[in-house]
Amino acid sequence: MKTLFENATVFDGSLRAPFKASVLVKDSSITAIGQKIDKKEAEGASVIDCTGLTLCPGFMDIHAHSDLEVLRNPTMSHKVQQGITFDLSGNCGVGVFPRRADDSPAFADIIGHYPTWTWTDYSSYKKMLKPGINMGFLQGHSRLRMSAIDGNPNRKATKEEISKMCALLDKSLSEGCLGMSSGLYYAPCLFADHDEIVELLKVVKSHNSLFCVHHRCEGDEILESIDEIISYVRETGVRLEVSHLKAIGRKNQDKIPSVLKKIHDLRNEGFDVAFDQYPYEYGSTSLFSLLPPRLLRLSAEELSKTLKQTATDKELRDSIVSEMQHPVQWDSITELCPWEDISIVTMESFPQYSEMTLAQVAEKLGLDPFDALFSLLSDEKGYALMSDITQTQDKLRMIFDDDLMSFGTDALYTGQSAHPRSANAAIHLLCQRCKDEDVPWEVAINKMTRKVADRLGLKDRGRIEKGCKADLVLFDRDNLKDNSSLHNPYAMCGGLEAVMVNGTFALYGGKLTGTQSGEIILGS
Repeated sequence: MKTLFENATVFDGSLRAPFKASVLVKDSSITAIGQKIDKKEAEGASVIDCTGLTLCPGFMDIHAHSDLEVLRNPTMSHKVQQGITFDLSGNCGVGVFPRRADDSPAFADIIGHYPTWTWTDYSSYKKMLKPGINMGFLQGHSRLRMSAIDGNPNRKATKEEISKMCALLDKSLSEGCLGMSSGLYYAPCLFADHDEIVELLKVVKSHNSLFCVHHRCEGDEILESIDEIISYVRETGVRLEVSHLKAIGRKNQDKIPSVLKKIHDLRNEGFDVAFDQYPYEYGSTSLFSLLPPRLLRLSAEELSKTLKQTATDKELRDSIVSEMQHPVQWDSITELCPWEDISIVTMESFPQYSEMTLAQVAEKLGLDPFDALFSLLSDEKGYALMSDITQTQDKLRMIFDDDLMSFGTDALYTGQSAHPRSANAAIHLLCQRCKDEDVPWEVAINKMTRKVADRLGLKDRGRIEKGCKADLVLFDRDNLKDNSSLHNPYAMCGGLEAVMVNGTFALYGGKLTGTQSGEIILGS
């Protein structure tokens, strides 16, 4: 099968200025690029007139959480509709393998539900996948802890348990995982000590793989938290990717220059370090993450019982509130953001509160906001997802402008509602940075394509070059428009003409085709 994109304005994924050319695709690869394509070589091709249109590599999402979405929605339509042709899932320490056969599903707040978890390791999991986009996976730290630690994993691991984790990690990396992720902000990873993390990173280093980390504190103690992960890099030499770099809380925005300096100083010492970013001043994560670590140690049943007890036990209630107002070595969003800036995206047991701020929920219930939060979470039996306004546009731009930044969505798919980044982050970035501001298109596209591919060692992706895979996006720059909002996160954008994955159209004429031509990208 051949396709000829004729007379396109081409951004090839590098920082090179755009150029007019035609691009020939045969089967899954790019076979020719030039002002004129040899007629014999293009014989039999379907011709697309790209006059006035832009052709670039498919966008690459280095920070994703599509582990179960690819099973629920194998066409990966929410990624395709924003031009994304690759995502790296298993971030923030959250994943779906390895697992013991009798382990219950977990992390519904982040990755949602799937009815039948039948796999036990990466090898058996990836056999189930036939995705609509290309995908790679990280080994999540949480799953290592849950598989190696008997009972509740929210505690320090023993030497024997650490050895088990290292063996499981080595197996996953040998089976093709592109690295390991941790979420030191989340249970159970936040209970890992120095020795555990270092031993795991030695395994990552032995495979020359990537360590992607949602570090411990992104708020008041962000500089100390960055120092912690830098110390692991210096000790092990591991390649570091700082996940969704940001500072949480208006009062912490002035720390961004110091954070960037620490990262660049480490880079200048010769260590391989970079970071990714999603293009919004508001984030999204589990509503349960508002609670202090001592509560997150508890099982679901114990947590529910404790939160219910706060209604009658004033001493318990006040002690929890005090921890949330005066956190030590953890980020308390309720201390960093006003209740008006924290919104419920979706709650499985309380859908009536979707899109309401916690201030509005508290008023509706006639309760103090802390008491309203405790009451809701005590009765929540499923997922609970929130959004929170934590950043400013000028610091978002400062992070974006840095040479070490790559594009990620941090997209979550847990229910009927979502953060707009789940279906529109790539388009949002281009519209905001290139159309509304002064960023050259080639700079933004490079951060969304070739820079990600190079970070992951994927030499045949993220670029328009002869011999590379035909992952392509065709769009109208003048009419490109992000139509999404918090109230309509899945809205289809304007101006996106076609998306090709491995030579097959996943979107054509602005409409999804429902194909599943993606590949699972494995590490060496």
